[in-house]
Amino acid sequence: MKKRLILVSTFVAISFGSGYSEALISSSRRTEKPIVVAVSDSEQLNEPKSDVETVLANLNRVDESFNRIVFFLAKVLIILLSLIVIHRIVVLIISRSSQLIIDNFTNASGAEGVEFVLPGLSQLGRERLVREMKGVHQRLKEHIGNSGLRTYRRPDKLPLPQATPDERLSNLVASLNDFTPDKIDPLLNLLRIVFPPYGTKVTSILQSQGEDYNKLGITFEVCDIQGRGTSRLYTIWEETTTESVTDTVIKTLSQKVSQTADEEEEMDLPFETYPELKDRFRGLLKPATRWLALELSRREMLANVPWYYLGNWCKRYQSQIHNFFGVINYASAPTHGNFFYQLAIEDLEAAIEFDPNWYQPYENLGDTYSTKGRDVGETRRVNLQRQAILQYEKALVRCEDDTVRRRIKVGKAMAQLLTKDETLVKEAQTEIEQLEKQWNAESDLSSRFLYNLASWYAIFTAQNNGDEETKRKARRYLVYALIRDGDRNLWDWASKDPDFQGVRERFADLRFALMKKLNEVDKLPEFTGKRFMNHIEEILKEMNWK
Repeated sequence: MKKRLILVSTFVAISFGSGYSEALISSSRRTEKPIVVAVSDSEQLNEPKSDVETVLANLNRVDESFNRIVFFLAKVLIILLSLIVIHRIVVLIISRSSQLIIDNFTNASGAEGVEFVLPGLSQLGRERLVREMKGVHQRLKEHIGNSGLRTYRRPDKLPLPQATPDERLSNLVASLNDFTPDKIDPLLNLLRIVFPPYGTKVTSILQSQGEDYNKLGITFEVCDIQGRGTSRLYTIWEETTTESVTDTVIKTLSQKVSQTADEEEEMDLPFETYPELKDRFRGLLKPATRWLALELSRREMLANVPWYYLGNWCKRYQSQIHNFFGVINYASAPTHGNFFYQLAIEDLEAAIEFDPNWYQPYENLGDTYSTKGRDVGETRRVNLQRQAILQYEKALVRCEDDTVRRRIKVGKAMAQLLTKDETLVKEAQTEIEQLEKQWNAESDLSSRFLYNLASWYAIFTAQNNGDEETKRKARRYLVYALIRDGDRNLWDWASKDPDFQGVRERFADLRFALMKKLNEVDKLPEFTGKRFMNHIEEILKEMNWK
């Protein structure tokens, strides 16, 4: 339409100009003398224009203004998009956090039937891992408040296990390469190099031993995404070997001798169904995820040692970390598998290597050897108890606090008692008698020491056919310990501690009596002397343990 207007205007202008020129020629012929008039350029510009020219000029001005507005809006839009992209890149860089990539389980057990349950098993593993890590971080919070490592800052949020890494920054940079000039591409690629994803990646593999899957295992390979830290490869095996499939089938068929041929044909199932491998692998998730949670937490803490900790400070800090995880491994053994005892020993030995002059790892190592040696054969039991005694002696040499020294002496006396060696047992009795003479039980606030003393008397009672006097002492000191235990960490353990098997009758009633008394007197754990003893006597009387 615009072109048409221009053509029409041009035609009108030409026609108008030719007519005007003819009129001038005819009039000039009538004039005798031609008159030449000089017109300046400014005067020509100021000549009035026709309506068509005015319209065309206005159209040109509108067109130019429209183009300027469009280009301006385009520039504003480009600037806004650039700011949004830059803001998004900055947010992705600032909000980067440690990632925890847990691959789905890979089946290397040889059992084809397990393939169908791998997705569900992988998800169950991630779910259980989250619960285990929450428990570890709760223990860590309590440990920081009570024992040290106050410079360590726990993350506010635990990394959520996921199957694939977060690559939003890399994907954004890759998409920008398609729109940006070639000169800017190296700068964008540099962002991916300088700010790569970081965290931990875990590969999980299902294993088996024997042709009939007698023993199942789960292998974990833990490595740093950026390849900075050292990798860890560990396999958790079932502690008990399952009966072979052949034996199971024979026993089942022997019990079905009266069945018909058709019924016997129904017994011909794949090998992996005797027993259900998926259920055994699910049961193995409990110790496996506990190990993985501890390993991931340890790596996180060791990677966050304060930069200003140098020399002996750094070694002491690392020693505290290994000692902490040694204690958790030691506590995990009774509920998650005996292999945690060996893991505890490794952590505690590492703590000793970093700080040989600290008594705590020696004491904890003695506790680990002593507890581990209670459920093994005679020869190995004696050897483990002797190792425990040696560790307690090393702890005593390095400890100067009298309260802690009493606790270590009780641990040593317990190990001596468990050797069942007459000489060592007599030394233990003498040590306990001297300790009780120099110490006031009613004023001691150490729940762990009182618990260990109760354990010693409980073991002595079991070895002496239920001696009533030592049995009463074991119960009394147990009540002392549970009352002093403000956090009630010992309560659950006391209910299943094998040392108290012969002295904790009606433990549920004891728990109820203790809680009722603590509700009446909430400051009872802090009482000492006669005020404390009056309430203890009421509890013992109610339990008929006096």
